[in-house]
Amino acid sequence: MVPVGVGALAAATVNHFKAAEPAPTIIGVEPLTANCVLESIRAGTMVTVPGPHESIMAGLNCGTPSQVAWPLVSRGLDLVVATDDDWAREAMRTLATSGITAGETGAAALAGLMALLSGENAPALRRSLGLDTDVSVLLVCTEGATDADAYRAIVGAGFAAQ
Repeated sequence: MVPVGVGALAAATVNHFKAAEPAPTIIGVEPLTANCVLESIRAGTMVTVPGPHESIMAGLNCGTPSQVAWPLVSRGLDLVVATDDDWAREAMRTLATSGITAGETGAAALAGLMALLSGENAPALRRSLGLDTDVSVLLVCTEGATDADAYRAIVGAGFAAQ
C-alpha cells in the first residue's frame, strides 16, 4: 500500500518491487477529491482532475500525474484506492493507539487498506487479492504529524505529536 500524489513514490515502489519473484501486489492510495492516477488509469491516458483539491491528506492533493512516473504507475499498480478524509482520520487514530505518530498524508496507506477492506465488496476483494490471515501488508507511511494542532484535534488530546 503506497500513497499516491503525482506518482513519483508509487513509480519507485513499482520499479523496485515488481522486479521481485514473485512480484507483490501494489496498491496505490489517493484522496477521493484528488484521484488523478485512478482517473488516468480508467481513461487509459493521463488526465487532470480539476480542483479544488482540499483533502486533509495535503501531500497527496495533486490533480495531474507526473509524466515521468506515469509509465511505471500505469503499468505497475495492481489497484488504486481513492479514499475520503474520514478514513485518513480513522487511520491516524489507529496508528496512534499503536504508538505511531502519522499525519494525514502519512496515514493514507492504512486509510486505503481500511476503506478497501470495509466496503460491500470487501469479501470478494480479499479473495481476489489473496488477503487472508497468512498475508503481510507493507504500509508506506510518508510523514509524521506535520501540524500538531490538527493531529491533536483528530487523534485526541491524549496523544502528542512527536
